Amino acid sequence: MKTVMIYSSLSGNTKKVCEVAFEHLEQEKQLIRVEEKDTIDWTKVENVIIGYWVDKGTADAKTRKFLSKLQNKNLYFIGTLGESPTSFHGEKCFKNVTKLCEKENNFKGGILVRGKVSEDLKQKMDKFPLNIVHKFVPNMKQIVLDAEGHPNEEDFQRVIEFIETMVNPNL
Repeated sequence: MKTVMIYSSLSGNTKKVCEVAFEHLEQEKQLIRVEEKDTIDWTKVENVIIGYWVDKGTADAKTRKFLSKLQNKNLYFIGTLGESPTSFHGEKCFKNVTKLCEKENNFKGGILVRGKVSEDLKQKMDKFPLNIVHKFVPNMKQIVLDAEGHPNEEDFQRVIEFIETMVNPNL
């Protein structure tokens, strides 16, 4: 097996974008949840595409734990977040995950797309003042509203373009 796409998904956003991306991979491939990581013989894997959701400005905990043990792979990522990927926060998240990917692997590239905010976070935001849940984000409620309906067709097209231009040519 040459390529494994492995993902962590809280609200279903990351799963959706990874399934779309997976359909466009041109290589021997397998799609698994991060919880299934032990079912793979990683010595036979050359390329890994990590799907993750952004949590506190970086990849979620399950993805970070997986990345901390991954070595010597060609590595790509597809991340989802509630904020716009081109926002200051989105750019910060991209840089943070890039650093994680570069530690022990050959990082090739990544993409962030927008996804709706999880119901769990929405409930926390309703119970507590916003400055406790998300500090220094005065427009958080608007961000959450804007994220509804994502990932959408435009997000999926961006992921397909990433696979076709950045991933497939390097496999």
